[in-house]
Amino acid sequence: MTTFTASVIIPSHNEGDKLVDTVGCVLRNSGDPLLEIVVVDDGSDDGSPERVLERAAAAPIRVLRGQDLGVAHARNLGAKHARGDVLVFLDAHCYVRPGWLRALAATLEQPSVGLVGPACASLMAGQGPFGCGMTFTDRRLSVAWLPARATLPYAVPLVPGCGQAFRRDVFRRCGGYDSGMTRWGSEDHEICLRVHGLGLAVAIVPQSMIFHFFRQRHGYRVEAAEVLHNLLRMAFVHLSDARFAQVVDAHRASPTLPRSLDLLEASDARARRDYWRAIRRRDDAWFRAWFAWAA
Repeated sequence: MTTFTASVIIPSHNEGDKLVDTVGCVLRNSGDPLLEIVVVDDGSDDGSPERVLERAAAAPIRVLRGQDLGVAHARNLGAKHARGDVLVFLDAHCYVRPGWLRALAATLEQPSVGLVGPACASLMAGQGPFGCGMTFTDRRLSVAWLPARATLPYAVPLVPGCGQAFRRDVFRRCGGYDSGMTRWGSEDHEICLRVHGLGLAVAIVPQSMIFHFFRQRHGYRVEAAEVLHNLLRMAFVHLSDARFAQVVDAHRASPTLPRSLDLLEASDARARRDYWRAIRRRDDAWFRAWFAWAA
């Protein structure tokens, strides 16, 4: 049993039936911890936000409106208006099992834990979990799913953004998702590094599982240069200068690299890096050992 209440924050852009189904599933299967569902509509024109609002008269649902926010800004907007002790960020195309939310909230009652996520399965396959957290695998900061290795919560390098939960105080200490990120990419991994940097655990909760719809393409325009910029921004802020240079070199063949570096140089990344270097409790050497990418 958990004493925490939880706000489930769902960013959405033209998710159609998937958003409606996700909201309905969260309402049915979340139990006592659920205080509210906050849908952040990022400029949808498919009628899905209105369909969700039809439930609001009888259920704790709010819909916030935005336009061209992107993932990080949409999640931050939802968090700003959420009231729960725990902030749970969920993609708008997920199925959740009964008890999923209670298990996440209960794990966050441990003061040493700052960020948790569920085991992840494919909604299309309809089978058990194939991923329990993620890790970087090489100098390009490519990521791979990790297999399950326990039945109780345990620490992992990364929790993917399809399902991330924070205590409110930890989310505030982190400063929310990085508002310097462009529309999509690396915002979920980057905030994991900040939680690690605060000396807190990032953990998978195997008792909680979501089924996620893995689509072949985005429902909105994503620029390759901006996606790479986000990854480079993460590396620049959290890794040593030498390690960042290795990441850049690993992406040398990418035609978007010059544009991505220009975006990085024009941003507030340097001030952000200096701030986190001054306050973090875990440095580049710790990250290197934890993620075990090539030396």
